[in-house]
Amino acid sequence: MAMKKNKTSQALAKLNLAALALTGVMQEAQAGRVEESYNFDFQYGNYVESSNRMKVDIFETAVSAPIGKSMTFAASAVRDVISGASPKYNRKDAKGNIVQTLSGASIFEQRDGVNSNLTYFFDNALLNFGGGFSQEQDYTSRFANTNLSFDFNKKLTTLNLGANVAFDVVEPSKANADCSKGVVTNEETGEIRGANCHKTSQQYLIGVSQILDKDSLLQLNMTVNYSEGYLSDPYKQVYFYNADNPLRLSDIQNDKRPRDKMQFAWLAQYVRHFEGLNNAALHADYRFSTDDWGINSHTTELSWHQPIGAGFQLIPRFRYYSQDSADFYAPVFYGTHKDYSAYSGDYRLAGFGALSGGFKIAKTFTELNKPIEQMKLQAGVEYYDHSAAYQLGNTNVGSFADFSYYLINASVNLKF
Repeated sequence: MAMKKNKTSQALAKLNLAALALTGVMQEAQAGRVEESYNFDFQYGNYVESSNRMKVDIFETAVSAPIGKSMTFAASAVRDVISGASPKYNRKDAKGNIVQTLSGASIFEQRDGVNSNLTYFFDNALLNFGGGFSQEQDYTSRFANTNLSFDFNKKLTTLNLGANVAFDVVEPSKANADCSKGVVTNEETGEIRGANCHKTSQQYLIGVSQILDKDSLLQLNMTVNYSEGYLSDPYKQVYFYNADNPLRLSDIQNDKRPRDKMQFAWLAQYVRHFEGLNNAALHADYRFSTDDWGINSHTTELSWHQPIGAGFQLIPRFRYYSQDSADFYAPVFYGTHKDYSAYSGDYRLAGFGALSGGFKIAKTFTELNKPIEQMKLQAGVEYYDHSAAYQLGNTNVGSFADFSYYLINASVNLKF
């Protein structure tokens, strides 16, 4: 019987963000300026984890169009096709070493999502409203968002405000979900009762963008995220060992996490233009986040945008990430589940670091026949290495959960 995957995992979230960033979908809007052209974007991405344990194909299409002189409408649709194996639990081998156990190559999942938004432009401000949903066999998410930007100081400074709310429903297969306790208990009979587990997430943003001089820009953002409801993973298990005999298994339970989470994050972005280097640009980002689960994370990213003539641009990129483990994380636990209020062995909640790097190459064509005014082709590759040894202040949890992946994608953007 095929085992389900937990809501596409952290890796797929990264994949979707990479897809949006590569295409023209995430176009920057400026107050008082309406995008006068019609845009069409299509992207394909291929994600493969080490040992071929997880594979993802992503297909995304996006369109945008002006409405009169003051509004722009945009919409996008995405389909992710996932197959392979996912980490299910950690256990000890005969020598007492921690071993990560996969679900087996039994996962096949498809996620479909749509998103649309409407932006109204004022002389010195813009207002955006949007919403959408995504659907998997066992997970449904609906969301709405709004953004407001003000230009002042002769349009050298922009204040950004944003809010987002999401309503998610988890419908675990082959399990009875006790949502009041935030844990899923497998039934001995295997009967499906179709229990629904709900989660609500809110995100608020305040930020400022400042043009420092004709060649540099600084942006500072702060976000607050609050989630409540069913935050556990119904497809992860936790192994408990006897406190007196650490090799003797005493209990097996499903993942159980707190019923709410508060997170704060700060982002600093700096962009520097170099006219003397054929109009190249340096992008430098740093992000720090902290939450009441005990996870503090640091992200540093550098990219170089280099035009190389004839409409070509080359963009190398490097990223480093590090996080502490959650307060209720351990590879395995000792005693019984009654000794803990929350517990998880999910590698995504462990302390680890990650190094990633890659490049994109883009080619813009402008001398085209009507109705196409411009075509932009892009292709990119990224390699990601996840390791406990890369964590700042390495906690020596072992390499049992280390893995890597590569992501290859290509896109086309048309302006009419």
